[in-house]
Amino acid sequence: MIPTTIKAQLFVDNELYPNSTTIKGKYFNGTGGRGYWSLDYLDSIGRVIVKESYRKKQLMARQKIEYDSHNNKLFEIQTFDVNNPERIDTFKYEYKYSGNRIIYQYRKLSAIDSTVTELIKNEGDSIFLYQEMAYYYRPKTGKSDVYETIFTLLYRNNLLVKNEILDKEYNSKEIKTYEYFDNGRLKRRVIKRIPEPTVKGLYTGGPGSDDEYYKYKFDSKDRIKKFYRIINVKSYKIAVYSYN
Repeated sequence: MIPTTIKAQLFVDNELYPNSTTIKGKYFNGTGGRGYWSLDYLDSIGRVIVKESYRKKQLMARQKIEYDSHNNKLFEIQTFDVNNPERIDTFKYEYKYSGNRIIYQYRKLSAIDSTVTELIKNEGDSIFLYQEMAYYYRPKTGKSDVYETIFTLLYRNNLLVKNEILDKEYNSKEIKTYEYFDNGRLKRRVIKRIPEPTVKGLYTGGPGSDDEYYKYKFDSKDRIKKFYRIINVKSYKIAVYSYN
């Protein structure tokens, strides 16, 4: 995953790649190590509409994406998974907007599971509080478990600089702070947990830390060519991208 400016779709920025038709990514210390690569297909305005992931020459997964007029996802359709090739999964999204900002998002995960995220308070263009209600059906009880999470987002110069995530069930908080380069790319991400866990968690799938820096190399069209994660001063090459 490429960390970029964090805005637009809750809570991810969907980048556009105009004048490109495909993006090929090769991954190193990220999802699984060497041998993993991806191929993304773009539409006429540069949105990713098909994502494929590979392990050497073997197709591992394929996903189709459809968007609304705000370039936010309407459908994510998993059309192939090597572990379950006959199964097709569809995530459906619905939105309500105030201008270009999402004030309500419904995400259907399955026929019986869903999440609803709604703006419950905002102060100008700087502070936004979102409430997420997640509904998961339990066949054994015949009832849905409901989990509530509160997101408090603080923006500065139209960039997210702090995201406080309150888990109401466990009364725990995770505070993420962000720093940016002048071009808006993410420079640093720090996570603080309240209360501090007694056992420190482990990052899987590649190098990771609660305090990470990021470095990029760009091509002549200002597209990311190489992406690095920096942890404790050590730099790890995570991905290399090429565009057609």
